[in-house]
Amino acid sequence: MSLLAKKYFHFIGIGGIGTSSLAQILHAKGKIISGSDNCASELTENLKRNGIKAYPGHNAKNVTRKHQIVIYSPAIPANNPELQQAKKLKIPCLSYPEALGELSKEYFTTAIAGTHGKSTTTAMTSLILTAGKLDPTVVIGTKLREFKNKNFRVGKSKYLIIEACEYRRSFLHFQPKILVITNIEVEHLDYYKDLEDYQKAFNELATRVPKDGYIIVHGLEKNLAPILKNCSAKIIKWKKTDLKIKPGIPGQFNVNNATNAAQVGQILGIGKSTIEKAIRQYKGSWRRLEYKKKKLGKTQFIDDYGHHPTEVRVTLAAIREQHPDTKILCVFQPHQYSRTKLLLKEFAYAFNAVDQVIIPNIYKVRDSDEDVKSMNVDMLLSEIKKHQPHAKNGKSLEKTAEFIKKNHQKFDIIVTMGAGDISKIYKTL
Repeated sequence: MSLLAKKYFHFIGIGGIGTSSLAQILHAKGKIISGSDNCASELTENLKRNGIKAYPGHNAKNVTRKHQIVIYSPAIPANNPELQQAKKLKIPCLSYPEALGELSKEYFTTAIAGTHGKSTTTAMTSLILTAGKLDPTVVIGTKLREFKNKNFRVGKSKYLIIEACEYRRSFLHFQPKILVITNIEVEHLDYYKDLEDYQKAFNELATRVPKDGYIIVHGLEKNLAPILKNCSAKIIKWKKTDLKIKPGIPGQFNVNNATNAAQVGQILGIGKSTIEKAIRQYKGSWRRLEYKKKKLGKTQFIDDYGHHPTEVRVTLAAIREQHPDTKILCVFQPHQYSRTKLLLKEFAYAFNAVDQVIIPNIYKVRDSDEDVKSMNVDMLLSEIKKHQPHAKNGKSLEKTAEFIKKNHQKFDIIVTMGAGDISKIYKTL
């Protein structure tokens, strides 16, 4: 199926970070787009401003015979009225990963995969190719100021860069010519059985890269060996580089992200000076070590998407390295009761770099009733206090905001972290 050969598209769950970007890319290419979402948001309002119909709620009437393809978010249930109507009218239906996979077949595609650092590496790769005048199309899981605070870029060349999510093996729909694997550490244990199962999914993706393609990995990363078995593509295992890698954001992990991105630039013939300049100018993206413009008194706020214990630990360590003598408070919202339970021991020592940590709540998503019953904030705090005694229960986002208002002067920096709705705290502040 050639996605770009079709004219009329309807998106179910168009307000998602991925679906909204694909909708706008197709819109920019002259396609007629409509969509629906249960929740109005900044993304759906932006779609409307750009001339895309975004209906509130789901209704079978939104899908008509003129639609040639219906694309739906993986979160949409099978009994959704629009999805059922599309099938009744015999309109081809694709999940968002399937649709992005079809798009990837029509480009020279670079996919950025891995447990941590996908968005940052995708951003850096995009800026390198843009600086190198390769004019890429980009699908990314965050907003970039260089893209006018959008989560996508529409280019006119053959190059496509996509952030490749591993959840439910969705990245196996993609057809990359270049594959970057940033790192491997077991994640999404509500879906994957264990590390071996997780590695198997990455191996399936790696074997999809053709013989004349490339797989880029950091040679010192652990857990890579099973992933690179039976691959026909050329494998680039870098350990050091002669490039001057100095991204405008802190942390050795970001140096690694930048080096992965630089390898893509070198494969595509972009000069060293251009690569180095693009990396040096990158100052971060939305919710990735994002320094907020507004302060509370003299207190600086940093917002970050980190939700896996490794991400939390290395991000806080990077902030501490950059601000060695400051008082730092981390407001962390765990993402999923199941993840918190399964990675409890790892979370316990993730906050050693800060002076205090406060947990407002646990964000529930894809959690069963049993998951919710078997884990709570106080159980997490009990483990954290073994390594970081200054930890407390914030009781809720609203009460945590009140604590910040009353106590912010005690801290030079307050870091908000999590993949849920932790950013709502800024509206309260």
